[in-house]
Amino acid sequence: MTPRIDPQPDPARDKELKARLREYLVSIDQPEPDRNVEELFAVPGGFGGRFEYFTRQIPPEALASLLVSGCAVGSEALVGRQYGFATVTGTEVTPVYVEIARERFAGVPGFAFELYDGDHLPFPDRHFTAIASGHIIEHTRSPFDYLTEHLRVLRPGGFFFLEFPNRYHLRELHTNLPSVEYLPGPLRMAALRFLASSRSPVPPPRRKGYQAILGTDLKPMSVWQIKKYLRDSGIPGARIVHRYTPAPGFVRMVIAR
Repeated sequence: MTPRIDPQPDPARDKELKARLREYLVSIDQPEPDRNVEELFAVPGGFGGRFEYFTRQIPPEALASLLVSGCAVGSEALVGRQYGFATVTGTEVTPVYVEIARERFAGVPGFAFELYDGDHLPFPDRHFTAIASGHIIEHTRSPFDYLTEHLRVLRPGGFFFLEFPNRYHLRELHTNLPSVEYLPGPLRMAALRFLASSRSPVPPPRRKGYQAILGTDLKPMSVWQIKKYLRDSGIPGARIVHRYTPAPGFVRMVIAR
């Protein structure tokens, strides 16, 4: 699908908001804040491929309303709008991201941005015709609860785009380290604690990477887990209707409700 042209954020406003975002990222000791700022503001950034795939899998009526889960400063929401979604709502757990997204798209119709506590979405049941979630589920407290809560706000006949790193890939894609994500939970945690410890046989920079995995509480994900979550959700008809690997170690899929 060829993206349509839609209203763009004001460049002067974006410049001010980039400075505010950089200040926030520096305050939380985010590595490479300048690179992160540019990536978060980039359009289409890495989002074009997601929506190119997603919109090819869904009927026109599913373009009525989109929820972008983990919208950051709104760039993914804008790309969703460019690919034909009539209204786009973004959710974030970080207040400063919501504030920046709201200011960035102030006065641009068809956008809304809401703060989300990470557990309960501030929307009624069956509210959206489509949901997009890219590399969010592996960072959540409970992937099962995250998935079922988002299915709650998806209308019957709606579609859910989901992308995540495959736990069975040979490298952990957030750190590019040799992966132990394929191991069962207790063994994985024991291996990570050992590799991150002073007794680890790996060089110190790699230890820091394994420490980062422990510190961020990443959850290993796989296709079979998503299938199990859908079965256990109790939501009639929820199923994977298409999936593929866009790059080694990544899974993209569309779930229908």
